[in-house]
Amino acid sequence: MSQVEPLSNLVKIDPIPPESSAEAEKSRFLRFSLGDRTEGLLSLERLVEVIKVNPQEILPIPEVPEYLLGIANRRGEAVWIVDLPYLMGANHLSQRKPIPQVCMAILLQAEEQAIGLLVDRVSSIELHSYDDLQSFSAQTLPPQILTFLEGYFIDKGGNTLTVLDVDSIIAKVEN
Repeated sequence: MSQVEPLSNLVKIDPIPPESSAEAEKSRFLRFSLGDRTEGLLSLERLVEVIKVNPQEILPIPEVPEYLLGIANRRGEAVWIVDLPYLMGANHLSQRKPIPQVCMAILLQAEEQAIGLLVDRVSSIELHSYDDLQSFSAQTLPPQILTFLEGYFIDKGGNTLTVLDVDSIIAKVEN
């Protein structure tokens, strides 16, 4: 069975509200790993919780798309688990070497039930301004991946942080 931990135990949360007016206009995002060198962001507004998931405990469901790994148990509730890196063009979880013993599932609320986006790790909660959001050009990424992206930010270290479009991911899973 998956062990549930509050988000505050898994990532650093700054309980102090932003002080400056510039920070007050920024939104909070959860930062996580989408693969070896890709970092993703999700708005906290859409996040339900983050849980640890042992990939061995995900119940596979036959005849579903490959990006749906199966169902995990969250306090007696079935949660569809999506292989987010695979959906974004990386190798399927079953083809990664070694297969992680523990992953993190970022839970989002869909219409009927929660959906878990499986990632290797969750790193932090960060502030970013939507005014700084940049768009990917059509030549940068395949169209099937661009569908799931709002754009990207560049952090202080010069790293690209991919911002996911939660609505398009949920729509893909529900169809």
